[in-house]
Amino acid sequence: MAASLLSRRTALFLGVSKFNSFLPAVVQQTANYNPRPLWLNIKNPYIPNKESEKTPEWQKTDKYERKLFGRYGSSSGVEPAKLWPSHARLEELMAEEKEWHPPIEVMLENIAAREREKEQKRMER
Repeated sequence: MAASLLSRRTALFLGVSKFNSFLPAVVQQTANYNPRPLWLNIKNPYIPNKESEKTPEWQKTDKYERKLFGRYGSSSGVEPAKLWPSHARLEELMAEEKEWHPPIEVMLENIAAREREKEQKRMER
């Protein structure tokens, strides 16, 4: 193995033109890889008609409108103000977050209370 490394180094040092023969096939294959371009039709995007009966229900949702705006930007025809949650939905989300993700002070108090309880049970035994 050492001899093969030395021969490669000397070949590189002497400027042998067959450098590609020393590279593994995977490296050569990766270097020659040319991926197909993404075909996003930005000039003429497909915007579903919400009034049409042929439009699927999932394309009439707010989630799909957010996706369209993320993909095509202002050319999607979606109002950016519509993408944010309403005040009522925002308050629901905040209440849910307070319920399921309490602040760190509350979590530390809960941990300390559990440790005191374990210690008290151990002392009673």
